[in-house]
Amino acid sequence: MTNYLWNDDRLLEMSWKEQVLNIAANGAEEKIIRALIRTQPELEWSQLEDNNCPQVINRAIDTLYWEKEAFARRHVIKEQPKYRPVDELLTDFHGVGKKQVARKELQVRLPYLTAYEQKQVIYTFLDEDAKTDRVFVLKYLDTHFDPMYMKAVEVVWDLHHDFEAAKVLTHYASDEFIAENFERLATDYRYLPIRLRMPADYPVDRSRLEWHELIHLCARQHLPLSEQEAFAILSNTINLQLIRENVAFEGGSLLRLSYITAIIWALGELGYKDILVRFWMENERTKPFFRPGDNDEVRHSVRDQLYADGFYYFCDLLHTMEDNKE
Repeated sequence: MTNYLWNDDRLLEMSWKEQVLNIAANGAEEKIIRALIRTQPELEWSQLEDNNCPQVINRAIDTLYWEKEAFARRHVIKEQPKYRPVDELLTDFHGVGKKQVARKELQVRLPYLTAYEQKQVIYTFLDEDAKTDRVFVLKYLDTHFDPMYMKAVEVVWDLHHDFEAAKVLTHYASDEFIAENFERLATDYRYLPIRLRMPADYPVDRSRLEWHELIHLCARQHLPLSEQEAFAILSNTINLQLIRENVAFEGGSLLRLSYITAIIWALGELGYKDILVRFWMENERTKPFFRPGDNDEVRHSVRDQLYADGFYYFCDLLHTMEDNKE
């Protein structure tokens, strides 16, 4: 395989497989490789599975397969030794002087209790006035949810508007409940996670989304986002974070800026491999500018290079997007 330099324009002319192989051979990080691989259907990944290809490609493919199967895996919970009966612990929990000890033991043992005992503990904690007890169970339910608790969580949220209750509802409540309580949930939690539960044809209020959230939403729900808009989001996020962050340190790069990793993931989901290839080339070109010293000097050096390379070509497009939010 011929390795081309990162600034060789021929890289943009290559096939997807050649781009991945060459970028990997030139030291690209796994997250870039994963995003590039994700731009193609899974059936195409076999083109890259070769003992002679760079190890980063094999690692990336293994990670993608792991991500695909992660939510389907079930972890076997081992039964833990039982100490005192749960009824006795709950009595102490409601009593005087023993509440703290009983609380700690119930919290530790909750994942290992029987379904009936878990039900006793969960309802007891949800009914508590103390927010810390409610929050503990709400966090537990977010990762160990059972539909039998949905109504109880709805009641707790309606009474206390706990952030954690809104989070559980956002993850597990019915689409009808989300639609009916959208604005209230968005006030208690965050707009983007709740918007991800809405149908793809539900109008998007872009005024409530940051740029990186918008591209994430489009990638998750397969909403239309043109290649120009996607590039504008990447370009302008880089521009903004260069202003906001300290970039004068050894080992820095465009990939280290906030939100860029998330945008790279979304570009992969959207299938925009040309943007990913161009970003990788620009990341390699600007790496030498990230070094200890004056932060403003480093920032201007990076931005001047990006501007000279036309990486802000679509800068005004986001302003058009902003104007059309309504």
